[in-house]
Amino acid sequence: MNNNQASNHQETVIAFTRLQRSFHNHLLHFMAFFIITGLPLLSTSFSFLGSFFAIPYDFLGSVYTDLSTSGLTDNERLAAGLQVARIIHRITALLFLITAIRFVAVHLVHIQNWAIWPENSWSPVAFFDGIKGLWVNYISLGHARFGKFNVGQKLFAWTMIVAITAITVSGFALMFRDLFSQGTQEFCRFVHAASFVVIGVFLIVHLYLSLLPMNRQALNAMFGDGRLPIDYVKSHHQIWYEKLTGKSAELTTTEKEEPSVAEEELTTS
Repeated sequence: MNNNQASNHQETVIAFTRLQRSFHNHLLHFMAFFIITGLPLLSTSFSFLGSFFAIPYDFLGSVYTDLSTSGLTDNERLAAGLQVARIIHRITALLFLITAIRFVAVHLVHIQNWAIWPENSWSPVAFFDGIKGLWVNYISLGHARFGKFNVGQKLFAWTMIVAITAITVSGFALMFRDLFSQGTQEFCRFVHAASFVVIGVFLIVHLYLSLLPMNRQALNAMFGDGRLPIDYVKSHHQIWYEKLTGKSAELTTTEKEEPSVAEEELTTS
């Protein structure tokens, strides 16, 4: 998170490293599998997904022929589907853990340089200033003083770190539930389900905000080469720009009067 470099002659700056982009993109893949396999295990409202996972039984074995003609609401068919979903869920969890080990190890070494720490202080005043900055950025379409990430993005990052840690630990505890008491198992189920809901809600919000015009450049960087134009950094991430270049990020009168990319796209849409 501290690999960004900029100089006078550079036109772009590294916003996301190859490792960060790879982990982010694979996380989307893992979450898709976690959601479609986790929902039928979480609630009977998604039993149709459980029945869907019973299809391999119908296709691969004649021993389950009776299930293929019993209808999607058959209890035995649903139980078979849930077992398939549980297996896929656990395999996905193992692959996620393997992918996350390197990412976590690399970033823990530079934990003091994480861009999701507060810029100056943890005080309530600094927090509410950050909230005001979100209003300026997303409602007024102005340019508030942000670091590499604004306060909303930092809260999202910390929430995801806590929720993913909780869902991972509780998930592996449930895989080896026989080692724990009934009370511990119930607690782990609650933590696992609650973390799942939190991650799901935050992902929906994250996807929505990432598609807003003012975040288009960052979206392209995440799914591209990881670079942002230095002029964009200067106007949208002023504190980060000053740390990178040692120069003031104060916008000139001309720059303040020029419409932003977000304003232009909203005006023409």
